[in-house]
Amino acid sequence: MAPQIQSVEVARYRGFRDAQQWSLGRLTLFYGENNAGKSALLRALPVLAESRTPGRAGLALGDPVRRAAFREVQWRGGVPSGEDDDVVLGLGLSDGTSWKWTFRWLPRGLAVIQEVAVSQGAEPVVFVRADLEAPDPKDVEYTGTNGAQRLQFDGIIPRPGTHPLVDGCRDGLIGALEGVVWLSATRKAPAREGTAVGAPGFLTGNGEGAAALLLADEHLRAEVSRWFEKHTRHRVTVASLGSELRRLVLDPLQGAAIQIPFPDAGEGLQQVFPVVVALAHLRRAGGTLCVEEPEGHLHPRLQKGLAELIVEVLSEQPSASVVLETHSELFLVAALTAALKPLAGAVRLFWVETSADGLATIESIPLDETGRPTTPRLEQAFATMGAMERDLIQARRSGRDATASSSKPLGGAEKPRSHGG
Repeated sequence: MAPQIQSVEVARYRGFRDAQQWSLGRLTLFYGENNAGKSALLRALPVLAESRTPGRAGLALGDPVRRAAFREVQWRGGVPSGEDDDVVLGLGLSDGTSWKWTFRWLPRGLAVIQEVAVSQGAEPVVFVRADLEAPDPKDVEYTGTNGAQRLQFDGIIPRPGTHPLVDGCRDGLIGALEGVVWLSATRKAPAREGTAVGAPGFLTGNGEGAAALLLADEHLRAEVSRWFEKHTRHRVTVASLGSELRRLVLDPLQGAAIQIPFPDAGEGLQQVFPVVVALAHLRRAGGTLCVEEPEGHLHPRLQKGLAELIVEVLSEQPSASVVLETHSELFLVAALTAALKPLAGAVRLFWVETSADGLATIESIPLDETGRPTTPRLEQAFATMGAMERDLIQARRSGRDATASSSKPLGGAEKPRSHGG
């Protein structure tokens, strides 16, 4: 079984100039304002997971960073005197192995692995790129514990023969990264035109491939359908569009038997569908699921149901972890409540913030044994909702006062005369 990812480190990455390290629980939640850096932190995992390209050394900057160039992923501000602006990304695994990569931008327009360090409970084995002028970045000279040697990488994965420790930890790293699944905040529902029979099913950042997964696996489809049946009163079934095409539809459990193609369903059900599929796959295979705004377009009742499903999957699959970034106070409370007993002590909550000078930071919000935050930071997070409620109460009072004032006679007005006998 592949080791699990237990910690992540970043520096000079996106808005995070200074080194930041965060540990993963079984359930990890990032909370904060818009543009604070939550997505950047969460996407560090799929960036590393995708950087396993055979024959191509370095980071694979694809969908998780919207195909940005290296210089756009790198911290763009200044650095303290004497420090470099190299991007640093690191992982800690459950087998005790730590990996850290340093990526450098060369003046000739090339991003390279400047340094790689591997440790497993002892002094790290470090390789530093010595040949900065090598024309081929995938086969260059590094200086390590045994002096100079030529290294090759498949993405960020050193090829076999690098060093006994590196070779011994290599498969664990590959397995941990292969288990990372990422879903962005904007996800796609199953296509109206259907999916070809036998199409390969795998989850991409926008959720494509989820339909193919269910069409190919009746048991997985039944598991996903159970959640929809419980919370939406619809089952997920298959409709034929001809000999080679099938599509997933929602069938009402009661009332008119009108099948609803997913593109015609509510936006919330379209957005949550890939998340429920990914959770069903996580329950079976384990790994690390990273989801941005899982609550997108969902009614509060369904947000609660999704939070409960996440905790249920994590309770049943010890080799699984879920990393979420959310703006929903309701979803945050629902997740913390659902995790209170089955995941006690295994939930991590982080506040992400960007200062006026553009520096992003993360702050751990410790939870006590009852799941209650032990710092006032989360109270500050909920202050916005409290302020809105107070404004609403004040507006209602002002409206009543204005109505009452308009119904009173104006001061000094002549009293009605009596016409009695």
